[in-house]
Amino acid sequence: MTERCSSFTDEPLPGTATTETGWLCIENESGWGRDPFSGGTFAPDVGAAIERFADQRALRVLLIHRPGRAGGTGPMRVFVADSVPGRSSLRMFTVTDYAEIPRLPVDDPAAGDPADPIALVCTNGKRDVCCAVLGRPIAAELAARYPEPVVWECSHTGGHRFAPVVIVLPTGYTYGRMSSAEAGEALDAARAGVVSTSGLRGRSSIPPAEQAAEVAVRELLGPVGPDVLRTASDGAPPAAFHDVTVEHEDGRAWAVTVTAEDLPPRMMSCGKKPSAARAWRTSSVHADGN
Repeated sequence: MTERCSSFTDEPLPGTATTETGWLCIENESGWGRDPFSGGTFAPDVGAAIERFADQRALRVLLIHRPGRAGGTGPMRVFVADSVPGRSSLRMFTVTDYAEIPRLPVDDPAAGDPADPIALVCTNGKRDVCCAVLGRPIAAELAARYPEPVVWECSHTGGHRFAPVVIVLPTGYTYGRMSSAEAGEALDAARAGVVSTSGLRGRSSIPPAEQAAEVAVRELLGPVGPDVLRTASDGAPPAAFHDVTVEHEDGRAWAVTVTAEDLPPRMMSCGKKPSAARAWRTSSVHADGN
């Protein structure tokens, strides 16, 4: 049996979310390439314009479609998410041509239709087999439970080896090695205004060590809101040791020690040669006594 990248399960999940502060999710029903700008999704000039538009606003571009490509041939939906703590938002726009995307008024916070949290399940088989094989059943089961447009399959998000991977927007909380029940729990929690910690890799808008520290505090507290906690670190990546402060909006705070640990080489993606990996481990969590 061919070994898959997701067969390596010794790597802890916290601290592994792809670091992104915002997202541009574009509905597309055609076959995807390895990334949004390959595979003929966009005409070259349109793709270049969308890429510039996204880069200027620090938006990660993802292609999305309804599980099983259940979309129609009408207007295409475009979601714009801000995942920065304290200002997270999700807005939906519609376009009839991809050339309209670089002209969308995303810089106007009042533009677009406010959207409830959505779940993105990575299923991009052109990029990684594990995402397709493990992600599609999760997406299908979630889609059967929630109305449109809550659940989407999406192109490559990062972290194939943690498949099935789920990202909840607008917050950017990222999950890995999910069962369908855990994925539903994460989405239910987001729709209720809190954060589930089952399979939680971290919040995309903060650095890896802070992601790991925040997950550790969330596991102590139980379900609380996404912006209830804020993090700050005394170290800059790629430091191997961090003292992270996690502050609660009620004034409580925790000092969390996070250490980077080198792991044996493993495939980062199916078919790739093994390469070095780094785990983030919390060795202590201390309340400051407030």
